[in-house]
Amino acid sequence: MAITTYSELQTAIAAWNHRDPGKIPEFIALAEKIINANLQSRIGEVETALTATVDSRFIALPSGYMGNIGLWETTNGPRVEILFMPADRLPVADTDNSGTPRYYTISGANIAFDYACSSAFTYDFRYKKGFDIASTSTNDILTNYPDVYLYGALVEAALYARDFDILDRWAARFEVALSSAQKSEMKNKSLATLSIDGAISSKNRSNILSGS
Repeated sequence: MAITTYSELQTAIAAWNHRDPGKIPEFIALAEKIINANLQSRIGEVETALTATVDSRFIALPSGYMGNIGLWETTNGPRVEILFMPADRLPVADTDNSGTPRYYTISGANIAFDYACSSAFTYDFRYKKGFDIASTSTNDILTNYPDVYLYGALVEAALYARDFDILDRWAARFEVALSSAQKSEMKNKSLATLSIDGAISSKNRSNILSGS
């Protein structure tokens, strides 16, 4: 059967799993956390426009934020890159001074600048956004790699049932599906060198469930 929507995914998992269908959304959500953490998808990279608050060093991160890619000021024409700095190296200006930020970092749930903004500067922020199939019904990963969601949820179902014999089977298939999807996605990204998390690498394969 085709698996193109959240509803169809739940039906497929129920057919493969033969257990309480009421737990299936939870299995999908748990699998999605692993997918979001390990799969670098081209469609998972998004840009959004942000506006600074005058006299504040902070802008709240967008909903679904999972990883920073880049930030550019767009206030006065062609966008200008704002340079990223690790939080412990950000040269924060005196709190009494405001200005035009040159650097930023990610601090908790915020973008943090080196200066409090002297104007309502506008920015383009590019970041990795996590998938949330329960609220969107479908997404690029389910459309192109339905086996990633299917096997990931079946891993969680086997863990819940403590069925360790079938767990090994689904975990192996989940790793292959993730690795195959990542290789396909890497072909679409010509400007960045991407790597697969160690948990799904083809070399020195490790267990995605235990992290060892």
